[in-house]
Amino acid sequence: MDDGAYADPHTLPGQLQRGRGLGARQALTHPGAADFVYACVVTDHRWDRQTEQRDSYLARLIHRLDLSLTPIEGHLFGSGGDDDAQEIELALHVLALLPFTGRFDAVPVLRRYATEGRHWSSAVEAVEETGVRKIPEVWAGLDADVVAAHDDTELAAHVYGAREPWSSWARTQPRIRRILDGHTTRHTTPPPPTPPPGGCADTGSSVLAQRVAAGAGPERRLALQELGRRGEPVILDLAEDPSLRNPAGWTPGMPQALHHLGNAAVPRARIWAAGSDRTLNELALTVLAEFGDPDDGPYLLDALTADATAGAWCAMETPARGLGRLRVAQAADALAHAWEATVHSSARAAVLQGLLGCAPTAANGYAVEALDDCEPAVQQQACAAAPGTVRVRTRLHALGDDPLAPEVHDAARQRLSHFSVPENVP
Repeated sequence: MDDGAYADPHTLPGQLQRGRGLGARQALTHPGAADFVYACVVTDHRWDRQTEQRDSYLARLIHRLDLSLTPIEGHLFGSGGDDDAQEIELALHVLALLPFTGRFDAVPVLRRYATEGRHWSSAVEAVEETGVRKIPEVWAGLDADVVAAHDDTELAAHVYGAREPWSSWARTQPRIRRILDGHTTRHTTPPPPTPPPGGCADTGSSVLAQRVAAGAGPERRLALQELGRRGEPVILDLAEDPSLRNPAGWTPGMPQALHHLGNAAVPRARIWAAGSDRTLNELALTVLAEFGDPDDGPYLLDALTADATAGAWCAMETPARGLGRLRVAQAADALAHAWEATVHSSARAAVLQGLLGCAPTAANGYAVEALDDCEPAVQQQACAAAPGTVRVRTRLHALGDDPLAPEVHDAARQRLSHFSVPENVP
């Protein structure tokens, strides 16, 4: 989604669109919050749908605010849900999670869409992907309802391979079994991929360097990784060779090789940082963020500021982590701005890491907010970092048993166990 589609980050709509914990908390007392929550369900504001999460965040808000599901049902069956399957997938995932909270009024809506909806297979996928099939009210008889509502042509367009729930439903639904059997008959199994060349452990470094120069694909990556593990400085020369780069400007495997090289790559990385080769600039940033010293802080801060200004939210993560590792106090304001402004919710994990290193005291407030973030990775970090106030402990207890946050259970419980140990006990 284009950055211009987001509301101001200082407003409740802007915070909810970004999946921020601050928005989730303020929505509980804001008079107009219901409309803003519905808007986020029917319009998917994820900047990157492949990596970002919103379903549990929005389902939790619907549960806490005790919102009616009528507007969501209207979205699914109205014109807004007819054009593109992506436009209704978030709403279906939100509905699929609600039964975990006791909102069983979501079940008939979900099941109705699985039988009557234009993109009915997306409802089936939502049931599978959220794990709500564990709830009998959702799962029992759904296979029969779906099969009865669709002809063989419609089913065949979505039933293939051993993908669930179709492989399970094939045991109870003969039509699905026939479709799967027919698919197996028509499609031969592709041959397994050719294994990469023999191992590199017993190969001389000069031969490995030749493989990098002459090879491609897995052979080149394996050779680069082995050279990096050995600490061979030839990696640095290979990084500078533009003939090894793919059309996107990268040598696959090079970042990993430089990671293995570690501190030995820092002097050359500083030279790259001062040059005009953008590929080397980015490699330098990665090396200096991970292995540089405080003298590299200004370079990382400049990169963070430039990336945030340009809306390069993914690129911003590397300097944010590096600044936190180096504890560059001067970066606190830039990181705070990045936290508020980023529309890439996954980037907040790196920004919080940066804040915790650069401004530990100020970061307490961000960590408390992050307990209600839409991203489990951010919540996990917050569990480990939030101060032990009564409010935080109460939230940790809730997270430790939250059916919508299974990825966060262990982190919340571990932090609570830390609070239960007296400070004078080693």
